[in-house]
Amino acid sequence: MKYEEYISMDMDDKFKYFMETRFPTNRTSSYWVNWDKVKENISKYEIMLNTMNYLVGKDDIENRANELLCKHPDLIRTIPLLMACRDDNIDILHYDEEFNMSNEHLDFNNPDDDINKYIEFMKESGLLSFLRKHVSRSLVDYAYGVEVGLDSNGRKNRSGTENENILERNLKLLIKHNPSCEYMIQATAASIKKNWNVLVPEALESGKKGGRRYDGAVFNSETGKVIVIETNFYGGGGSKLKAVAGEFSEMYGQFLRTAKNVDFAWISDGPGWDSAKNPMREAFDVIPNIINLKMVSDGYLTDIIKQKDTQ
Repeated sequence: MKYEEYISMDMDDKFKYFMETRFPTNRTSSYWVNWDKVKENISKYEIMLNTMNYLVGKDDIENRANELLCKHPDLIRTIPLLMACRDDNIDILHYDEEFNMSNEHLDFNNPDDDINKYIEFMKESGLLSFLRKHVSRSLVDYAYGVEVGLDSNGRKNRSGTENENILERNLKLLIKHNPSCEYMIQATAASIKKNWNVLVPEALESGKKGGRRYDGAVFNSETGKVIVIETNFYGGGGSKLKAVAGEFSEMYGQFLRTAKNVDFAWISDGPGWDSAKNPMREAFDVIPNIINLKMVSDGYLTDIIKQKDTQ
């Protein structure tokens, strides 16, 4: 279906087509592991990890660790990585048999002269036992596995930014084929005014200060119009979807609808909208240009940007 046909449909049919053409995921192959980041993080510790290999399999590992770290205290910096921990400053709670409690602070990035407390942490945490009994290969190889696991914790954030990456790739392609257009990512009203001399009314969420930052913006010099763009993907439901639909409807209805040479496109997708059909349907009554990823792929965003009619 072409954009002209979609935009001219009645709202119920338009909403139905939007819902029927959503993608089940926005996860590309690069979503799973950021290998460049893994390699970069390991490279900072590779020499130290090779030195720490001295401890692997040692029977008298506590004394050997003491000797090694006294000679090379900088090796203490590898301990958080070996423990699959991103923090290089941690607090440890201690308590004895009488439940007397105390706190101890450990700075692994800038260790003090008391090497024993770091050795004690390695012992009590089980790290020394692990290095003695269960590591049979290079600690660099082991650390790569740790980093891959730690990197997986960032998948939630990657999922949130994947639509932004998809948007930027599409905008680059659009600009390539439309030399009259320019784009920005993370655009503000101030940056749009400075670069393209178009005034975008400031539209802020209630209680927030500073300028709103749009996921993207495109200026078409042939039409003199700026399209500000928001994009998101919801794999699951929740109250946030209703809030976002209301926020964008208010933003467009109160601030952008009557702005000269300014239009708005909302790119959203995902099965999460199954649980928030009513808020999205209501948004269709307010916002003309609500499209999904398939529609972007079909050229709808290009058609929106190239429209000659202005407000």
